[in-house]
Amino acid sequence: MQEVLKHMDTIAETLGICLEKNLHFAAYRLPGRTVADVVIQKNPEMKELEDLTGRLPERGFLIAPFSRQDNPAYLISADILIHNSPSSAQLKELRNLPENSHDKNNRSCPADTDKADYTRFIRDTIRKINSGEFEKVVLSRVKNVQGNFKQLPDIFNILCETYPNAFVYLFCVNGHCWAGATPEPFICSRGSELFTVSLAGTRPYRKEDLDITHWNRKELQEQDYVTLHIEKVLKHCPALDYSKNGPYVARAGNLLHLRTDFAFSSADLGARLPTLINALHPTPAVCGMSTGKAMDFIRSTEKHDRGFYTGFLGPVGLGDVIQLYVNLRCLQVFNDRLVLYIGGGITHDSIPEEEWEETEIKAETLLSVLHQIS
Repeated sequence: MQEVLKHMDTIAETLGICLEKNLHFAAYRLPGRTVADVVIQKNPEMKELEDLTGRLPERGFLIAPFSRQDNPAYLISADILIHNSPSSAQLKELRNLPENSHDKNNRSCPADTDKADYTRFIRDTIRKINSGEFEKVVLSRVKNVQGNFKQLPDIFNILCETYPNAFVYLFCVNGHCWAGATPEPFICSRGSELFTVSLAGTRPYRKEDLDITHWNRKELQEQDYVTLHIEKVLKHCPALDYSKNGPYVARAGNLLHLRTDFAFSSADLGARLPTLINALHPTPAVCGMSTGKAMDFIRSTEKHDRGFYTGFLGPVGLGDVIQLYVNLRCLQVFNDRLVLYIGGGITHDSIPEEEWEETEIKAETLLSVLHQIS
């Protein structure tokens, strides 16, 4: 335990320097691991990734938005890669880097989504679902709390302690600064295999709800939409055999979700990995069914830009081949505000008041951490 605490102290020192110098960097802790890694780019010029369809970046921390129409994707280059704890040479190199001049405080902070607006959006969505425009839409909202950049090392540390089975991250790039603890793998490598998951349906943790027979039709259907989408994409990959396990109930901190796992050979997939990633994103777990119509509805209905919320992110070419996670349970940092992004899947069985309460429960993932700091 003392080694872990010492490690997190040195990681916090590293993050403090990166924030002070306004560097492009990402810190992350993989699920089930006890140590964090930090990827730091020395070049102050951050290039946007124009295309993710041909080939994936080879080495760094990849950040992709919910909608490529609205926001760019980035790769933070691993010019300095810190695993476990920085060496004295790495700390010296880091302290000697010049401060980046780009402004991290020039972005407008989205306004809170109040209950009346959110439940009205849900009722409008249900009417469109009942008229046959689409089957499901994921609607998100934002919640503002007081906070600032100086709190980020503590936020990262406490997220690591509180959610050992989540992908915990903190990144700052081109004025965007985000942190989170997401339970949902997008595409991850495990030995010679790659895996992805269908994750949908949410309840607060209760022991009796670990039994899937206690879940209702709306929750099971919501999860089934995501499962069917993933299966359809995988079946369109020629000669790709996959295994399927689920659905089952999985715990993520103080929440329960319905989950189905898919695994397949990375050798069988080969160079088609970028194509698969683009076909999978966005899944009905973060967008809806059908995807195109749901995306258009989201972009015209939500008053805020999702940015990197419900996009995907993680390390590529750093030890493991790829570890990408859907960006859920996350917050964006502004001058004196932390903006939490939360959402839920709406189907014809949705009850607006219950959907609002579900987002309040999801917000507690981060609020419980922020309360420890403030």
